Amino acid sequence: MESGFINSPVASQDKVTGGVKYEKPQDRNTLDREDFMNLFVAQLQYQDPMNPMDSEQMASQVAQFNMVDLMYKNNDAINNMVRAEESRTQIDAVSMIGRRVRYEGNRLPVGPNGPYAFEYELDRPAAACKITIKDESGRLIKQWDAGSQGTGQHDLDWDGTDSSGNAVSGAMYIVSIEAMDEQGNDLETKTWTTGQVNAVAFPDKGLPELSIKDGPRLKFDQISMVDGTS
Repeated sequence: MESGFINSPVASQDKVTGGVKYEKPQDRNTLDREDFMNLFVAQLQYQDPMNPMDSEQMASQVAQFNMVDLMYKNNDAINNMVRAEESRTQIDAVSMIGRRVRYEGNRLPVGPNGPYAFEYELDRPAAACKITIKDESGRLIKQWDAGSQGTGQHDLDWDGTDSSGNAVSGAMYIVSIEAMDEQGNDLETKTWTTGQVNAVAFPDKGLPELSIKDGPRLKFDQISMVDGTS
């Protein structure tokens, strides 16, 4: 087969007229499985009858075609697996609607049964720890000293009452943690709050996103825990 055939515009069978149609090189920069077969058949058709392809060359060409065909089949199988996994992920995401999830944040909802679960995490032991709770307008609701705290995660010990001992209304509140070591240096803290999933979004790319009631939109990998309650 002459090299000029490969460098020429790609030839393929026109399904309407039955003739050969040519595509401009700038329109096609890759060869698919059908193109490979067309080139292989054309090579056999136009080979020099006085110098035909020997058996080793034929076997090599057939092996190459089989390899390309296997690659396409493997690629199709992988794509099918990816689509199946995406479908399962979407089903899992929809099943999260109405569930409570734990994620990093400082907004704490209070429901009919009191505050949702809330945790804070210290990177080092704290000699003193002060916890402050405010409403969304910034008004102070309650503040107390939690004393010394060890490294790691701790549950927020709040019964849902204000500084006068009255139960707060069901709403969203802001929690801040101030922790210091024995030298009075501020310690890094993380807070983990709980929210209820009320919707699921499916972006064009990436994982599904969970919309939290009165909260942010989170990706699956931002969820640290799913509570058993709804």
